[in-house]
Amino acid sequence: MAACIAHAAAPARKLAPGSTVTVTFPDIPPTFHAVSQKKAVKAQMTVFLPTNYNPGRKHPLLILLGGGDGGAGGNPGVARAISGERDFICASMPLFKADPKTGFIMVDADGKYMWPFFKTMLAKLEEMVPNIAPEHRVLGGFSNGAHATSALLDESDGEVARRFSAFLFVEGGGKLHRYDLLKGKPFLMVSSNAKSRPRAQEICGAAKAAGAKTSFLCEDVGKHCFPESAYPAVRTWLRGPALE
Repeated sequence: MAACIAHAAAPARKLAPGSTVTVTFPDIPPTFHAVSQKKAVKAQMTVFLPTNYNPGRKHPLLILLGGGDGGAGGNPGVARAISGERDFICASMPLFKADPKTGFIMVDADGKYMWPFFKTMLAKLEEMVPNIAPEHRVLGGFSNGAHATSALLDESDGEVARRFSAFLFVEGGGKLHRYDLLKGKPFLMVSSNAKSRPRAQEICGAAKAAGAKTSFLCEDVGKHCFPESAYPAVRTWLRGPALE
């Protein structure tokens, strides 16, 4: 599997099926991961092309935001595993915290702060891979990544809802206010334990009441995680409702 590293200002490189490319963004402020871990590392995004990538056809996009501090924007391993490394272009993007003193959980102010940086990364992604299907773009996350997704929806003046066609919340996202932005869009809510299930069902119910095309999955493994045993069902959703 080929891999390369490029800077945001560098020209796009020819990408091959099964390849990964990491792009650094030296002009973007430190990520939440860099601040949390006290590491002087530049913001970066890593893109994986599916093993059946074809530059002559449109491919759907899958972006899953990580839990905790969001990670460094490295290998989009979970997205690759869920998609089976086929069909979907997968991208890993970091989280950005407006003010770490406000606490660890991603909130609306963080969504507003990070959206301009996400837009910069998305613009680079579209430049590198121009055949991303505009009508099939899935955004979601686990835990704090789900909170970040909800904050991006709430605080991007509707841009995130317009740019992405389907959304996936895993064990988080309960701070979402603008459920109306999910109207007509596929939405999957995943719970990983009996304790979180009632709240996850509430979130899914609110999305459904707002007109979203909702699906609910509980894979009870007794703890807060994104269980691998749930991947096949999520993959079925990705290849079914999320692309309809």
